[in-house]
Amino acid sequence: MSSLHDEDTSIPVLSDVLKPGNPLHGHDGAQARSVTAAAVMAAVSEPEGLYAHDADALVERLRGRCLNWLTGEGRAVIEARCAAAMQEHSNWLVGQVSREIGLALETELKTWVKSAVREELAARAGQAPSA
Repeated sequence: MSSLHDEDTSIPVLSDVLKPGNPLHGHDGAQARSVTAAAVMAAVSEPEGLYAHDADALVERLRGRCLNWLTGEGRAVIEARCAAAMQEHSNWLVGQVSREIGLALETELKTWVKSAVREELAARAGQAPSA
């Protein structure tokens, strides 16, 4: 049974100093086991310090992942969303055009039906259709 004093030193804790660079490399045996407030402030206030290279590497990795996603499965997602948006817009547009045509035909149909009824009544009465 392990006690609180028998720690596993392979697992870093918050007070450990890690090697700059890849966090998977773990502890640096030559460095101290505790971090002083001055060391923390120096690292935070120095944007071009030890961690600037890590940030650049992280940005490059994320950029690569984004580009890979956009040229891979992301493209299919974007195409599907565009197709859905186009279909939705097309449905709306067809509805608008149908309403416009329906309103325009409604007035024309009244005129055409009245004219056709007059012609039919005139033909049944034996008269020549009027213009």
